[in-house]
Amino acid sequence: MITIKTPTTRDDFKAYYALRYKVLREPWGHPKGTEKDDYEPISEHFMAVNEKGEVVGVAKLYEKSAGVGHISHLAVSGEHHHQGIGHLLVRTVEARAKERGFHSIGSMARVTATKFFEKYGYRVTGIPSLHFGTTHLVWMEKELT
Repeated sequence: MITIKTPTTRDDFKAYYALRYKVLREPWGHPKGTEKDDYEPISEHFMAVNEKGEVVGVAKLYEKSAGVGHISHLAVSGEHHHQGIGHLLVRTVEARAKERGFHSIGSMARVTATKFFEKYGYRVTGIPSLHFGTTHLVWMEKELT
């Protein structure tokens, strides 16, 4: 059973950022610290926790511009792919964005993840750009109704 919760303790955040680094930065040789950005203090953080208390997925939400939410740093541990955890995180973040009154939500998705987001109604609305010199990202967005 997977539970989505907000990290609150030091240990929660340590596990949250460790997974972000392991999935989103370490495979490309990026240094520790690159898993965080300037938006951390104004973001809402979500983590998927399994029955053993292990963090198996993470995501964050912040307001990119007036009424537009941004899903950022969505990651699921490799051994937990294809178990619906990413879907659960996206739906949880979207529900929170609606609660906050956002009219749309988007993500700078890796080009390799566009099919994942398209399954949930997102569409590519930007031109791919190189991130950290190794990964192509593209802005994807959907309307929240």
